[in-house]
Amino acid sequence: MPVKCAETEGAKARRTEPDADQFRQQTELNAGRMLISQMAAIERLLHIYKPNNAAVMQAGDSVLTTIAVLLEGTPTIEMRFWRDCIFINGERIRCDVSDFAAYKHLLTKAGRLEVEKMILEKGLSRDEIVDFFFLLRSLEEDGTTGSAVADRVASEGLDHIGIVPSTRSAKELQDLGISALTHEERAKRAFYAALGSTKEVLMAQTSQGAVSIRKARRAVQAAADSLLEDESSILALATIKDHDEYTFTHSVNVCIFSLAIGQRLGLHRNWLARLGMAALFHDIGKISIPLGVLNKIGVLDVNEWKTIRQHTLTGVKALSRMPACNEHILHSMIVAFQHHLNLDMSGYPKVETESSMDLFSRIVRIADTFDAMTTERPYRNKVYSPHDAIRYLISQSGSKFDPVLVKAFAGAMGIFPVGTVLRLNTGETGIVIRRSELSGDPDRALIRVVVDSDGSQPGDEKFIDLGEVEPDTGEFIYSVVDTLSCKDLGLDPRDYLLT
Repeated sequence: MPVKCAETEGAKARRTEPDADQFRQQTELNAGRMLISQMAAIERLLHIYKPNNAAVMQAGDSVLTTIAVLLEGTPTIEMRFWRDCIFINGERIRCDVSDFAAYKHLLTKAGRLEVEKMILEKGLSRDEIVDFFFLLRSLEEDGTTGSAVADRVASEGLDHIGIVPSTRSAKELQDLGISALTHEERAKRAFYAALGSTKEVLMAQTSQGAVSIRKARRAVQAAADSLLEDESSILALATIKDHDEYTFTHSVNVCIFSLAIGQRLGLHRNWLARLGMAALFHDIGKISIPLGVLNKIGVLDVNEWKTIRQHTLTGVKALSRMPACNEHILHSMIVAFQHHLNLDMSGYPKVETESSMDLFSRIVRIADTFDAMTTERPYRNKVYSPHDAIRYLISQSGSKFDPVLVKAFAGAMGIFPVGTVLRLNTGETGIVIRRSELSGDPDRALIRVVVDSDGSQPGDEKFIDLGEVEPDTGEFIYSVVDTLSCKDLGLDPRDYLLT
């Protein structure tokens, strides 16, 4: 009889990384199927028994064990219920005859409650799981649906569970007499959710930090989803500057720009979440700087510059005091420390030349520089147009900035980024509001006219797509004569980018 030999140490050593990745993926898919069955089981048990019943608690322990497997290497699990499919962290979980009933049961329940996503986070307890499914049962009986379900879950102290209501199709909403949210409206929601979460985290007491960080993580995920859905809409919002709340809006803008680079690089969703959090907290050290220094008009003296430069170290200390210090916070500490270093390791704080910059730090360095250059500050003499800021980043590629990442950023923003003011060969002047809808050429944009060829302001909204061509020759009709910033013309980009 042939004997099956044990695997030798050499064979183990020769295992390739793709094999390990495939094994991990299969483990997650198996755990996903198990989780669906276990969730359906606990949900059914709660229709018979009370939450403190031994069978219910045992089922809760089983769910918790499976969740722990899925949470290895990631802080969250996202279950998405989409049409007749269930996805876990972006992977479709397929069912067979043995688990079809459980699969269908959860999909039906999600449909009745009008829930599209369930987000589970590290720190989840058995009691939270049981309370959550018991709450869903009562909400379903009451006919509660959609955003009302999400609000109830948020208000019941279930800090490690989040709900995202489903978005009905435009046809379904039209039949109900409701207008569907546009890409721009969803982008606004994502942007201002991130802004609110940033304020909460940066101003929160340490004891409140864990809850605030979870909210921030969800806001980052919403921003990433908005970028995937319609890149131009949320990038447009990131060009708007709020001088009264500079630290907060700057942090959100840098987060969005960083996510745009990350998506162009094809980063996995979990790494995008980590990048977005690190970008959101990169300037957390500035909270401790006196406003008199941050908002000083004129040149800063030596001591004031020293105070400003200390924010990188202060930021690391602030993040180290956050509760539940996980991979997100550890990576944020690295970025907080490195985001004013250049690719050649010049900049501040001073480090050993043998050191190298983390990928996230190199990304945030570009996003931070772009937003700072295009924002008016009391101590800065010049505000760059978005176009000129992109040109500066390109000119400093290889010394200050990673050239591959600059190329990715320029690809996301375009040669003429949203918010750039262009003067055309026809005499008209307009502000870029998105990429061209007629051409894939990176130097073609859709602009909203602010000054007509005769020097007057257009009476009605007027748009020009620089991708438009002459039917006979195929040549572009419009060309750019000059680039300006909104400040040059005394324009407030809010008037054009938020409408």
